[in-house]
Amino acid sequence: MTKPKDTTSYSIEQALEKVISSSKEKFDATVEVHCNFKLEVKKPDQSFRTTVSLPHGTGRQLRVATFSTEKVDNADMQLTDSDLDKIVAGSIAPKRDFDILVSEPSLMPKLAKVARVLGPAGVMPNPKNGTVAADVKNAVEQIKKGKIEIRTEQNFPIMHSILGKKSFGVKKLTENFEELWTTLKASKPAKAKPDWIKDCYITSSMGQSYQVDITTL
Repeated sequence: MTKPKDTTSYSIEQALEKVISSSKEKFDATVEVHCNFKLEVKKPDQSFRTTVSLPHGTGRQLRVATFSTEKVDNADMQLTDSDLDKIVAGSIAPKRDFDILVSEPSLMPKLAKVARVLGPAGVMPNPKNGTVAADVKNAVEQIKKGKIEIRTEQNFPIMHSILGKKSFGVKKLTENFEELWTTLKASKPAKAKPDWIKDCYITSSMGQSYQVDITTL
């Protein structure tokens, strides 16, 4: 996120208008949300991890791999037992060949052998973000429609999230933000203070960031 030059706080619609109008990217830039919190995230009761389904999706075509007993037609890659050895060897790589991995609960023990590869890449299946699911087909469908994970960073009280594409326009991006913000507030950690959300910024992939006036939300 580019350090903000403009220290004014804007409504979400105003912030998005500025992000879109000031974006100089030659491509359809991703619009991002960055939030800072008054949390001690190393304490288990002061962090959060959840999912939200953005009403207009993210605009990104995520490649979803599955590890399941049955074929899932809308998956981009179907991993088998033999593919786990390929992951260890590096001939199949997370983030290069797939972005997300969904697994059946009963098959999770088999993934232990590739945890040291999947974990650092951020694609180790986890029930908290819906990537460990008995209904793998439905889980893949939800991800394809725009279901994303929002969480605090492991060592810092911050959150980074995708909001959509610049081409969505202010209205759709605002609706995506409102859904994300509602989910964020509902995920308030048990030991967090009432004013636990410190500030929030909107930016594009390589553009200027603008602060959102969270007192109006």
